Amino acid sequence: MGKYIIDDMTPEDAVQVLQWDYEPPYDFYNIRSKSEAMQEFLMGSYYSVYYEDRLYGIFCIGKSAQVPEGSIAGVYKESCVDIGLGMSPALTGQGKGMEFFQSILSHVQSRFSGECIRLSVAAFNKRAIKLYTNSGFVQQATFFSKDVEFIVMVHPKR
Repeated sequence: MGKYIIDDMTPEDAVQVLQWDYEPPYDFYNIRSKSEAMQEFLMGSYYSVYYEDRLYGIFCIGKSAQVPEGSIAGVYKESCVDIGLGMSPALTGQGKGMEFFQSILSHVQSRFSGECIRLSVAAFNKRAIKLYTNSGFVQQATFFSKDVEFIVMVHPKR
């Protein structure tokens, strides 16, 4: 695995991420409320992931990683570290996801040793679900946000 650098998200990184434009059906992940997203990116729970001086993607931890309707459905009751992530659309679908995701997972596991790790993923995102399953995550619950089904997946405590 190459050397990924993880650091707090900077305003410059946030501006770059706000410009990401995913192709359908992944356009679901395009950011619509840019000013709101910019504020959230810079509140301390978002991180940038670099590889060879290039912004590869981002991730967040905690409440920022939860889908609000999941809280209403009660899927986040168990104490876990929630993560959410996104890879630059220019890099998706090229077989780089596993190394990218493993760098994030290792970082989170080192910071939150002994905690289970949880994520929520849109059910149509088969690529991501396969990646998470291959990384040891198991499905725990499902819920709907608007008309989109989400799957909650958990990686057991280490």
